[in-house]
Amino acid sequence: MNFEKFESVEYKDKFHKEIIRDTERQKILERFELLAQREDNWDGYGSKKPTQLTLEHAKLLIEELLDSINSAGYFWITPYISSDEDGNVTAEWYEVERQLHVQIGEDEAEYIQVWGTNIDTEMHVDFFNRNNYLTLWEWLIDG
Repeated sequence: MNFEKFESVEYKDKFHKEIIRDTERQKILERFELLAQREDNWDGYGSKKPTQLTLEHAKLLIEELLDSINSAGYFWITPYISSDEDGNVTAEWYEVERQLHVQIGEDEAEYIQVWGTNIDTEMHVDFFNRNNYLTLWEWLIDG
């Protein structure tokens, strides 16, 4: 076995993952820069702008999620990132018939798993934290 070749492939794979992670991180940071420019009533319906604390909390959680996904060897799906009428940051992922919505405030975050239209039997709501990152991601991409 040629160990030099094996190490080279492993290094290239690791380097490739780092480039992808850095590219995705840059996309996320650009979206947060846009959110930081919002003012109250940004949508014409009285919606609040996200506070600096909310933006920092959301950025931290999404970057932690990205790092967890990358470390576990899963592929990353760039979320749609926005804010809601209360000034919370929202991140949404769509994969075939599954959706993951995360709503992040100044001091807590919740997620909603959606796999149908029935709110009682095809949706689940709970708190979003690093203990459930990989479980939620596996559910989203693997079903």
